[in-house]
Amino acid sequence: MTTRGGRNTQPRGVPRPGLAKPLETLVFLLPLIVFSEAVSLCLSSHAVLAQQGRVVAFHLLQLFFQLFGSTGVLMPALAVVAILLSTHIMSRQPWRVRASVVGFMYVESLALAIPLLFFQRWVTLAGSDAAPGALGEVALGVGAGIYEELVFRLILISVISILGTDLLGRPTAVVLPLAVLVSALAFAGHHHQPVGRDPFDAGQFLFRTLAGLYLGTIFVVRGYGPAAGTHAAYNLIVLCQT
Repeated sequence: MTTRGGRNTQPRGVPRPGLAKPLETLVFLLPLIVFSEAVSLCLSSHAVLAQQGRVVAFHLLQLFFQLFGSTGVLMPALAVVAILLSTHIMSRQPWRVRASVVGFMYVESLALAIPLLFFQRWVTLAGSDAAPGALGEVALGVGAGIYEELVFRLILISVISILGTDLLGRPTAVVLPLAVLVSALAFAGHHHQPVGRDPFDAGQFLFRTLAGLYLGTIFVVRGYGPAAGTHAAYNLIVLCQT
């Protein structure tokens, strides 16, 4: 965020959105969001519940909105749109989208997903059981990338960063790596019971933690868009291999 004088007013320790503006991140993610939500709405109600229930981050967002009386299945998707739009408005940046930046994020996401493939023997970030059909699996992989990165990277890392730097006065060099580590551990843990569906397995937990560290680093360096795109691209590549 900037003031009229051009000074940076972003809270200390909060990762910047990389080279892409929030509006450009929204344009990048919007086709993925529309696809994921459209497929979910076209499936039967039972399949929708089975699919969305496997993305714990999606369920957590729904529980949050239920606290305020909102129960619509589209609320998590609308939250992504609202967060990116509000961030763009507060940044006072021009309403201009650079097509080259948006296009590069698609290529970047595919390239950054390659290192995650080394983990696929031990961990599948989107899950692979109780599939509601091939198209539903694709929508699940895309949705997991968007909503898990929203909860565990954009929200959790930013909140820890604000608490550590702005409220506690700790240096960013200490708070930010700690925030990435905490988000990675939370990301790994939420896949396992009692929060997730998978029984606890030390090997899977370790490699999911490593994947979380990798995605957290992408978020800090490149922003939410590339992190979500990388996660979704990895899930889709794994689905194509099965």
